[in-house]
Amino acid sequence: LSAALEQGHSEALQEYLGTMARFHRYSLGNLMLILLQCPHATQVAGYYRWKTLGRHVKAGEKGILILAPVRGQVPSRSPRAEANPEDPQPAVESIVAFRAAHVFDVSQTEGAPLPQLATATGDPGEHAERLRGLLRQLDIDLQYSDDLGTADGASGGGLILVRSGLTAGEEFAVLAHEFAHEMLHQGDRRFTVPKRVRELEAEAVAYVVSEAIGLNT
Repeated sequence: LSAALEQGHSEALQEYLGTMARFHRYSLGNLMLILLQCPHATQVAGYYRWKTLGRHVKAGEKGILILAPVRGQVPSRSPRAEANPEDPQPAVESIVAFRAAHVFDVSQTEGAPLPQLATATGDPGEHAERLRGLLRQLDIDLQYSDDLGTADGASGGGLILVRSGLTAGEEFAVLAHEFAHEMLHQGDRRFTVPKRVRELEAEAVAYVVSEAIGLNT
């Protein structure tokens, strides 16, 4: 990635990061509100924010209620102001109230696709069954789940979970990633190697294997 960026090949990364920058971060309270109303939500934004991203809210969709801060000017509460209450002090901007606002999950919108990273397209063909056969040979159990949060896969030492409903190419790449964890990050390395290094190693393995069989990663 560093070499590609140094050569100027950064368009895809810039597009992805630019899109991510347009999504607000939400407080814990608002995250809970979103979860209660739309448990499957992954990326949420307001009506007009979606328009700037080239998407629009589908007709009939119900907004997800959150609390938006209202900012206003309030008197300064600095030690100087408290010591001299009669002195005019500049007002400072602060949150003075909250109002109801509505956001929409990406599943409630349609339009231009959002840029993504770490996807794999193509048909792994017989290689998919060969990989699953290798798991069976090594007594690694493979299961499919709809309850993985935002992850597409997970490795638990002798058990690999893969999100249900992935395309054939995506499933192969995820399976290769989690298989790399099984081979590289059990035992002592699971605790001595930082997570960011473990993820980099697993993603590198998935990339090489997927590219080698002809997937577009």
